[in-house]
Amino acid sequence: MAGLVMLTVRASDADSLVTRLFRKSGAPPSHANVVARHLVESSQLGVHSHGLIRVPQYVHEIRSGHLDPRAKPRRLGRHGAVSWVSGNSGFGQVGAIYSALAATASARRYGVGLVIAKNLGHTGRLGAYAELVANERCVAVLFGNGPPSSHLVAPFGGIDGRLATNPIAFAIPNGPTPVVADFSTSAMPEGKLRVARNVGGRLPPGVLQDPFGNATDDPGVLYGKPRGTLLPLGGPTFGHKGYALAILVEAMSTLLAGDETDDRSRVRANLAILAIATGGGFEQAAEGMARYLRSARPADPQRPVLVPGDPERLAREHSLVSVDRRAWNEIGSLARELHVDVPVPVDE
Repeated sequence: MAGLVMLTVRASDADSLVTRLFRKSGAPPSHANVVARHLVESSQLGVHSHGLIRVPQYVHEIRSGHLDPRAKPRRLGRHGAVSWVSGNSGFGQVGAIYSALAATASARRYGVGLVIAKNLGHTGRLGAYAELVANERCVAVLFGNGPPSSHLVAPFGGIDGRLATNPIAFAIPNGPTPVVADFSTSAMPEGKLRVARNVGGRLPPGVLQDPFGNATDDPGVLYGKPRGTLLPLGGPTFGHKGYALAILVEAMSTLLAGDETDDRSRVRANLAILAIATGGGFEQAAEGMARYLRSARPADPQRPVLVPGDPERLAREHSLVSVDRRAWNEIGSLARELHVDVPVPVDE
């Protein structure tokens, strides 16, 4: 099935195509380059939920006026090591990079920096910004939320959506190979359900329930009317843990931003980035920790023990990206509208 519905494209061709689509949609070159690189790299790393599948979404948001492709983020206020930033309804990736750099600047000055950003477009893969902070020799912890329109996750024991997928990411400096983790506090990221729907896949148990609270493996249920809801990370048995983490994300990225969780006038995303400066010897200790973890005997001799970030580093060696056929067709349709040439997939 996967071979029939997934296409392979050269990463350089995809980057050029997406950059031109965003520029034709009104984005300045710097913004278009940043966002295109982020989406292509996400697909390259196998994080399809935040990869090329998002291109049509962003273009449609620009056309509807929901996203301003020219907007630049700005600092709203500051109190010691804490800053508040507005993305001004612009690309989430642009606002997130600005916020990550501001957090590391505060960490260099105060030892710690916290930036709470609001009014952002979809921010994409949080691990990218965590890694950016780690490359500045700071420990990074990130919390991301979504507006009430994206409340697709039910509280533990509930049926109605009350939370977004509320991802958490962290990165630990470790020389050229930081430990990087990025995960939703829901049983599965919404974007993965979107991909599963596009390719005709089914879901594992403990991910989704229909509008009446019945378990289902059909990803299309999330997009129906009335729609189903995702379960918290841990599913019906251990979901209280994912639910608790999602509440922490709400406190960090919604409440500290001065927003209210159920305020339906809020239509964009928020992001909190915490950067903690490290001292001498930290990275050597982190390297020792990673080496110790990898030294554990693997349950499967063909699959060595890894630490978070290892699979992504291996994936960066590839010059090709995969994308589901439905998303590629949508991208192609937009390209033809905007008079942009579409590269031919390598497997056609």
